[in-house]
Amino acid sequence: MPDSKPTHATHPVSDREVLHVEGAVEAPVLFFDEVPAMGFGAGIGRLMLCSLIQDVDAEGNLTTRKKVVAHLRGSGAAFDKLHKAIQTMEALTARPEGPAN
Repeated sequence: MPDSKPTHATHPVSDREVLHVEGAVEAPVLFFDEVPAMGFGAGIGRLMLCSLIQDVDAEGNLTTRKKVVAHLRGSGAAFDKLHKAIQTMEALTARPEGPAN
């Protein structure tokens, strides 16, 4: 019986829909630590992505602050696809069941 958990990334586009992807090299890479704000209205989902920045203040104390790195916007359908992609990514990182080899 085949394993139901994926072991590698899957292509999100269906077999009958092959699309050329442009701009992969030039696209920004977003790193974020948390999503402190989100909302949904007029059919558009909104996420604020923040990174935690450590710094040293004038007195030499270590401080941490939040910096907004991006505002993610998309339709409900786009966020459904993002949700499915995150679930697939989580399945790829899950520990395999059974004894270790």
